[in-house]
Amino acid sequence: MSTNKRTRFVQVLVVMLVIISLILVASGCSTPETGDASESSENAEPLQLFVAAGMKKPMDAVIEKFQAEKGVKVAPNYASSGGLWAQIREEQPCDLYYSADWMYIEKAQQEDKLTEAKEFLSDCLVLVVSDSGDGKVNSMDDLTNPDVTFAIGDPQAPVGMYAETALKSLSLWDKVTDTLKAMPSTVNQVAIMVKEDQVDAGLIYSSVANGNDLKIVQRLEEDLTGEIIFGVGVIKGGNEELAKEFMDFAFEHVDEFCSYGWEPYE
Repeated sequence: MSTNKRTRFVQVLVVMLVIISLILVASGCSTPETGDASESSENAEPLQLFVAAGMKKPMDAVIEKFQAEKGVKVAPNYASSGGLWAQIREEQPCDLYYSADWMYIEKAQQEDKLTEAKEFLSDCLVLVVSDSGDGKVNSMDDLTNPDVTFAIGDPQAPVGMYAETALKSLSLWDKVTDTLKAMPSTVNQVAIMVKEDQVDAGLIYSSVANGNDLKIVQRLEEDLTGEIIFGVGVIKGGNEELAKEFMDFAFEHVDEFCSYGWEPYE
């Protein structure tokens, strides 16, 4: 090959390499590491959160912050603590379980479902009244009056169990057969019934009463209901690392829950 031809070949080759480089830059070609990370983030399974229904408002706020800061998806399932525990026992996908009754966390531990468990919050039961019940119901004793209607949670749910315990502690359980009109499955449903004036009164958590701006006429002490502990457990075999990260994040943002009347468990 002559010198001129060789020189011309080299020049063409250089121009082709420059053009190829410009095309790659313009196309925004990413490194393999960046592409893998992006694809992993997009395809990652959401964190499956099982949460007692009464915790919905503050938990939604914590979830929103966690998703914004960590860039991961959280899928909450709100229901009664007992109903959620039944789903866990049936192997429904769950990574982290928040219960309104420590009893269910203990059950999960006994059945070897958890890798870690912690007491999270404490609460108390309160007697709340609707517009029609205001003035008619001023204390637990008024629940026996024939012109009064009230609601409690299903005793299969923690809030209902605490309410039944309180009524029995006060020797009222056998006296309210006619005035107890409903026992829905979650504490939020009891709160809605009171808020919408479907009943005169209801027994719910202090935190739920505050969250729904309901009038509290009596606070029930621990000696009537037993200690009310909201607990959390990391489900074995789930996304344990992310679940622990969210659990710690919720502890760091416990003020979201305290604003509704819960207290950090100590």
